[in-house]
Amino acid sequence: MKTKRSISRHFVTSRLCLDHVSHYKAPPVAAVSPHTVERHMQLVEIVMGGTVWFRSGKTDLKLGCGALFWHIAGEKTIHRTEPTAPYECLALRFFESPGGCPEPRPPRLTVIADRHRTLELCAELLRSFHDPSVERQALSHYAEARLLWEVHLGRMRSSESPPASLEKACDLIEKHFGHVGLGVAEIARTAGISEPHLHFLFQKFLKKTPHQFLTDRRMREARLLLSGSAQAIKKISASCGFLNIETFYRVFSKHTGVTPNRFRRTHGHPMMFARAAD
Repeated sequence: MKTKRSISRHFVTSRLCLDHVSHYKAPPVAAVSPHTVERHMQLVEIVMGGTVWFRSGKTDLKLGCGALFWHIAGEKTIHRTEPTAPYECLALRFFESPGGCPEPRPPRLTVIADRHRTLELCAELLRSFHDPSVERQALSHYAEARLLWEVHLGRMRSSESPPASLEKACDLIEKHFGHVGLGVAEIARTAGISEPHLHFLFQKFLKKTPHQFLTDRRMREARLLLSGSAQAIKKISASCGFLNIETFYRVFSKHTGVTPNRFRRTHGHPMMFARAAD
């Protein structure tokens, strides 16, 4: 009974009132002008299609359908996209009722894993808001609760084991990192998911992008070969998946802080240099 009363009191005194719902499609540009959320307002954006770039800490995330952004006062709306795949989203504006109960803010970013459910939710909220027969207060309560439910599901997924699609992607990288043509598109295709969802899974479970993960694997192999074999650096470059030795030198130096030659001199076994001298 205590739980039921608590839930009822939350909805009776809910602090958010749904003020506006609209559909937005970005023009084919790299970025649109962001909107700063005003005082006493909260804005939720649900990406329905296209591509959105979002800065999380020091990492740029590439996101697509299902990305749910919850902005509070002072934060800017999503605005970075791609000219060839401009995003479209459903925007919901909530007014904070002064008599409501303060609640902890939801996370800025949640991802709804199911594309079909995302589009159904957006269609339902847009249709209901513009239907004069729908009671606005009831819709406001429903929209807030439904969005918080999606946030809750997102938090539950974050404590799950890595999905099979991510394991499949990592297996592909482990087996074929030495192939020059291996890239994010092929990894996503093999894993059976979209590129934006692949980026999301890598960030969520591995804290790095697929490209960073692939580069790390290539660099690990390069360090092993440089320190433990007498192979020519050009051959090592090719076996680690680099198109040419110039690219290999640039990436290795950026990754380790030293050139391949310097790394070999510092970490290579003395017998390797003796064989090379012979």
